[in-house]
Amino acid sequence: MAHKIIDLIEPDNGCEGFLPGEEPMVTLILDDGRKIKVYDRLAYEKGWDIGSELSDEEIKENGI
Repeated sequence: MAHKIIDLIEPDNGCEGFLPGEEPMVTLILDDGRKIKVYDRLAYEKGWDIGSELSDEEIKENGI
């Protein structure tokens, strides 16, 4: 089953940024109400953005 990404929440770490070795995460809000936290790099590589579809298989394959 495919789910549409209806919102994307990115953290605002202000001027401090991220700690050394810390990888930025984003939260994908799906049309079924689920909130899925993934690495920002993964979302970018997969093209996951507002309006994109994400299947249950992709969620399972990516360990999210």
